[in-house]
Amino acid sequence: MVQFDNQYRQVKLKVVYYGPGLCGKTTCLQYIHRVTDPQRRTKLYTLNTASDRTLFFDLLGLDLGRVRGYRLTLQLYTVPGQVQYNTTRRAVLAGCDAVMFVADSQRALAGANEESLANLAENLRAIGLDPDTIPLVMSYNKRDLPDPLARGELDRALNRHGVPVFETVATSGAGVVEAFAAVTQAAVLSVADKLGMSSQADALDRLMGNVTTALQPLMRRGSAPAVEGPVALHPAVKGDDLRADELVSEAVRANLAMTDLNTRLDQLAADLERRVANLHSINEFGRLMSLAREPEEITAGFLDRLLVELKVACGSLFLVDQQGELVDVLRRGLAADPLARRDESGKSPAEVILASRQAFLARVDEVEPAQLLESPWMEEVQRLNLIGLLAVPLYAQDRPIGLVTAYADATRGAFEDVELELASALSANAATALANARSWRSLEQLNRSLEEAVADRTRELRDALTHAQKLAEQLEEKNVALEAANLQLRDLERLKGDLLNRIAHELNTPVTAIQTAGRILARYEELPPERAVKFVEIITQESTRLGELIASSLQAAVLGIPEGRPAPTAHAIPQLLKRILAPLKGEISNQHLAVQVKVAAGLDEIVGDGDQLEAALRAIIRNAVEFSRDGGSVMVTVRPVRRGISAMIELRVEDTGVGIPSQDLPHVCEVFWQGGNVLTEKPRGLGLGLAVARRVADNHGGTLEISSEEGKGTTVSLLLPAGARPG
Repeated sequence: MVQFDNQYRQVKLKVVYYGPGLCGKTTCLQYIHRVTDPQRRTKLYTLNTASDRTLFFDLLGLDLGRVRGYRLTLQLYTVPGQVQYNTTRRAVLAGCDAVMFVADSQRALAGANEESLANLAENLRAIGLDPDTIPLVMSYNKRDLPDPLARGELDRALNRHGVPVFETVATSGAGVVEAFAAVTQAAVLSVADKLGMSSQADALDRLMGNVTTALQPLMRRGSAPAVEGPVALHPAVKGDDLRADELVSEAVRANLAMTDLNTRLDQLAADLERRVANLHSINEFGRLMSLAREPEEITAGFLDRLLVELKVACGSLFLVDQQGELVDVLRRGLAADPLARRDESGKSPAEVILASRQAFLARVDEVEPAQLLESPWMEEVQRLNLIGLLAVPLYAQDRPIGLVTAYADATRGAFEDVELELASALSANAATALANARSWRSLEQLNRSLEEAVADRTRELRDALTHAQKLAEQLEEKNVALEAANLQLRDLERLKGDLLNRIAHELNTPVTAIQTAGRILARYEELPPERAVKFVEIITQESTRLGELIASSLQAAVLGIPEGRPAPTAHAIPQLLKRILAPLKGEISNQHLAVQVKVAAGLDEIVGDGDQLEAALRAIIRNAVEFSRDGGSVMVTVRPVRRGISAMIELRVEDTGVGIPSQDLPHVCEVFWQGGNVLTEKPRGLGLGLAVARRVADNHGGTLEISSEEGKGTTVSLLLPAGARPG
């Protein structure tokens, strides 16, 4: 099943290593993790059971190419081989794109191999996948042991469909990477077919060429580095304790979700670190440009600094001459810039980009290249073995100054969007500095001819000085904007630190309770049934609490979204409310709550960011349910209203719960604020719900209204502008 991650523009491919217990699945994944990520940029996670383990990790450092602007990434999983963990196997198999079946070559385990292969087919059908169409590769492992089963015997017993087979020794790595490469290529081909690329032969060839290029260096490695211990996400328990399938399945899904959250936090931290470094580079470059006075000094310094920051050797600088023509004035690593090549109409791509006023980023190895790549210069770029380029127009005072270009080769890798942002910021600084330097040069020329026309030149000098002052003011404004951006980054760092501290604190209590109950259940074999049920209830309650904490922590993503109106997108109101209320059915039933939903006639859709709206409404409705008394009621109303001259849509949630004390109302929207006595009455969660709702309202140009009477209930209204429908 193809997974799209729009936030990081990734397509995630899932490959599962399957086989009988202790056949070498875990050892294979550990070896692959070592050779694909020797710098330990990703973590190897493990979910422990009594006698086997489930491992999983993201291969973020392996560049498999891009599909329609999305980067292909790979996730590898193993499943526990023991039969009592069948529910866990199904949970891990869900959504997989390919399977690597690892067979044990020991003669005594021939039957276990066949049983595991049959179990694979059974579980694939159970989760809605066809075992005859899912890409499958086989690994005959432990070929170094004495008297292994012959290749032909294994083929007759296991490989009736003739899928690719590799003989491996996981402990030494022999054949492991080759088998991994085969299953990766099979998964990419399967995903490409699902995306309709089978009819695009050239695009498919380029994609598979990228995959081969990424995997080829792995098969030439010598000895792998030392093993790094995996990060354990769940304490080991005895197999006899896993009697409730739903509990096991939920535990597996919760741990997988935690892994994804950890990965996202790592990516966010890396992105923030990179942006801080970019801001430092921009600030330092602006300081150097402000000291430069000669245009030639600025142009050479700008191009060389840009190429150093982008870690490339090829690039050019074009400037607009006095006749308005775009002239190639500086080149590095190129005999001629491909963008200067003119087509049949006499236009060059450089002139087109300058006229568009938009920075341009292209990846030659894209499956669907940008429209400009259709120009004749594309062949020249490929001939130079260049795979990526960016071009940024230089404008100052709304006048075209020139254009700067940079080219990346396969060793360096294609440019990313954040690098285009850095290049744009440096270019804006350089354009301003160049315009300023030219102004200073004009002033010097005026001074040399001052004796000949004192009166006329004086007026021109005043104008030039005024212009220079305006430029200085603009530079000051840009510095203020940079300081504001730095402040916002510091606030985000502080928010992340507070969130991590609170998550660690909140997780401690339920984890301790689960561990204690599990130890008691494991220690006393003849525990009275009523006490065993009590401990199982404790584990269930605390697991639910863990799930709520994880859901609360995910709300923090909304707080990290920059302020500003989201792109207008229409969302069906019934489906939106259904997604929010579905997870709360159990709690609503337990509290015997009467929940009513009223949507005004003709009001079928709401316009805004779907993820943000869902996060805000979920937080408001969850609060109403959590703080309602048994037998109370919750009313959800969606209707059009007016506030002054503004047309708004009100999403109103009323409950008959305990209410909010008047002294607490001014604080309920503060981040991490929670009412009640800290020791005896502290609510569940992280205190992000209403803070998230208020941020969503602000981002959409709306407002959040809260009224409450202690002992009688609370009303929360999310008011959003009615807005125009998306085009």
